[in-house]
Amino acid sequence: MCGDQRRFSFILHRSSFIVDFLMHSLGIFAARFKPQASELAARLVHLAQERGVEVKLQGECASGIARPDLAAADDVVAACDVLVTLSGDGGVLGAARAAAPHKTPILAVDLGRLGFLSTVRPGEVDRAFEMLLSDEFEVEERMMLDARVIRAASVNRIKAQGEAASGEDETITTDGGIDVGGSIGLNDAVVAKSALARILRLTISVEGERVADVRADGLVISTPTGSTAYALAAGGPIVHPDVPLLLLCPICAHSLALRPLVVGPHETVEVLAEWEGEEVTTSEIEAMLTIDGQVGVQLQSGDVVRIRCAAEKARLLRTPHDGFYTRLREKMRWGH
Repeated sequence: MCGDQRRFSFILHRSSFIVDFLMHSLGIFAARFKPQASELAARLVHLAQERGVEVKLQGECASGIARPDLAAADDVVAACDVLVTLSGDGGVLGAARAAAPHKTPILAVDLGRLGFLSTVRPGEVDRAFEMLLSDEFEVEERMMLDARVIRAASVNRIKAQGEAASGEDETITTDGGIDVGGSIGLNDAVVAKSALARILRLTISVEGERVADVRADGLVISTPTGSTAYALAAGGPIVHPDVPLLLLCPICAHSLALRPLVVGPHETVEVLAEWEGEEVTTSEIEAMLTIDGQVGVQLQSGDVVRIRCAAEKARLLRTPHDGFYTRLREKMRWGH
């Protein structure tokens, strides 16, 4: 443990209690090909070690600043008391999936194009570190989703592609299907075709009740956080992150009547995916479940994608005056 241990109290956003803990460690996730990532990582290591805070880095980041002694597995880095991301919004999404099981708060430094999930600019890193020491950040909890692919037991096994799906053992679900992969996500889960330009036939059910039969390129199932991402491009509404819901947005639906649908946060959504058309064989058509645009599970015709609110929550550090509507106006040009 470190000698100079410092006490931090993070105020939980829109809640009435304070979480107090001793900060012993700082983890850093860095997109090593981003400009300034290595420089900022080295600066944070210097600041933290000056204050007696232990630092852990992803392996590539540690190598990039010639500090292999600080390298650790991603799960160990994500389990630190605070996790700093040096990346764009995509890096924040990956960090959120890694940190959520440990309830680790994330301080996002913007090195990307939009930076909608970030709080700190590159030139503000020193000040942000001092703000950590003086308890000036709030913790904003964000709802996450959990998406799984369920396959009939008689169908051949597949390999899941992506960090969370790989290496998982298939499990038998209560309805007799096989859980072949999936992940939690902060933004969205997308069921979509990935090869030939063929339409999908999707049967959507909520809490076991059939809602719609959709012929479309795919379907976006989004959290409130994801409402400003792919769901927005698919015609969905912008949702404040404190509003608990799941948002269903068809992608290029072959219909004049289909619109985005909002369902409750405690409801389970199931999407039965089948291929449309007889002139192309099933083996020639590819479709995927993609979570946050980063974790993928290949689908077979007849698979069911099951989506529900995750037990885990993402915890993002914010300044008291960093409001959602201000970011919406300034970063996404809403109303301009």
